[in-house]
Amino acid sequence: MMSLAKHSLAAALLMSVVPAAAEEGPILGPHPTACEAGAHGPAVLVVTTGFKDRVGNLRVELYPAVDGDFLTPGSKLRAQGKIYERIDIPMPHTGDAAVCVPLPAQGSYAISVLHDRNANDRLDAFTDGYGFPNNPRLGYGPPSVKEATFTTQGPQTRLDIVLNYWTGLAARPVSHPK
Repeated sequence: MMSLAKHSLAAALLMSVVPAAAEEGPILGPHPTACEAGAHGPAVLVVTTGFKDRVGNLRVELYPAVDGDFLTPGSKLRAQGKIYERIDIPMPHTGDAAVCVPLPAQGSYAISVLHDRNANDRLDAFTDGYGFPNNPRLGYGPPSVKEATFTTQGPQTRLDIVLNYWTGLAARPVSHPK
């Protein structure tokens, strides 16, 4: 049987490996360890909030922070040898969605997040939710690459992104997110 001192030490060691996003729930996606405390990075933890509902899939896409490359199809960027990462996950049933994206190097990147509500693998602008770093106001088109760019800050960078859904004449966060 473990003594109280040994038990406390074991508990302390286990608590030291808790993911950095423990408040949001588990880190999702294929690379969760890249965003855990102590990981060497670079990586970005994309914490998405403001879901209209919990159906469909969530997509996070990483792009070069360059005009002309932002929101360009991934196949075209890959063919040109450019940075592109796409992570698709089923919608989490509750809480915020924290998705870890490993980065090739420190620097500036652009990101988009899509709540693909009907899981048809494409943006339906009037039904799906979407968001970007810096949470820019959205009009009838996407934000500029400058508005959707972030710069890494150490081994892990955290981005808080609020989703927007088409309501009335504009895309905006829902008033009572789920």
